[in-house]
Amino acid sequence: MAIIVDGNKIAQTILADLTVRVAKLKQQKIQPALAVVIVGDDQPSYTYVKKKGESAQKIGVDFFKFDFPANIDKEKLIDRLIQIQAEHDLSGLIVQLPLPQGLSEFTREIVNQINPEIDVDCLTYGALGRVLMGSSDLTPPTPGAILEILKFHEIDLMGKEVCLVGRGELIGKPLAAIFNNMPVTLTTCGRATKDLSAYTKRADIIITGVGKKDIVTGEMIKKDAVVVDAGVCFENGKMYGDINFDSIVKKAALVVPTPGGVGPITVAKLLENTVKVAEARINN
Repeated sequence: MAIIVDGNKIAQTILADLTVRVAKLKQQKIQPALAVVIVGDDQPSYTYVKKKGESAQKIGVDFFKFDFPANIDKEKLIDRLIQIQAEHDLSGLIVQLPLPQGLSEFTREIVNQINPEIDVDCLTYGALGRVLMGSSDLTPPTPGAILEILKFHEIDLMGKEVCLVGRGELIGKPLAAIFNNMPVTLTTCGRATKDLSAYTKRADIIITGVGKKDIVTGEMIKKDAVVVDAGVCFENGKMYGDINFDSIVKKAALVVPTPGGVGPITVAKLLENTVKVAEARINN
């Protein structure tokens, strides 16, 4: 049976360290602050934002939530984003994704209104460009969470074959860029991949970020593979990941489940980025 990763345990370790770092910042009269802009009434998004707020307040980071209706027009939302940054001294600002239908096609334009210096999701062109070039002090939260898991469980990456399933903005693209700077052989798979199992079966490490239930099953992996499920989908109100957990857990060496795996650590890494931005101001 595989080791099942406890994301909450790893997240608590990160948050405990951040609590100490935030206390030191406050001694120097620096107050970290994170703001989240949420548009519409998507319940999973509200759940995620609530968790971010609770964790922020737990470690001493100020937290601001700005709600807007789903029918807000693009220009007004952009104006409000600019206004929020002018009125608040923030060390982190994110737009909770996905945006509602009608705005989703403008996601990149909207997100790019965030000052890259406080873009703790690393989604603006400026912040993402630094990630792609390997010169960023910040790591996108979900890729950062995945790397934290591999580090925590002492997974040796040297010479390993890594298969990324999914090329999305939040996970696949930035994680591929990060792995390209590491000593691994990387394969990325997406919708156009004709035989996914041909790639997953030979991989030492499989990471999924698709949001499609059972896209990877036990028969699609080799024995003792490391399988990281970073996908999220909902069926009849219940959260699922990308992998068929029951079949994979019998064959893999280590499995990161959804829920309870990558998610809690992603929140912690988002806050870590927020604290890093605040810490960078000490010497400025």
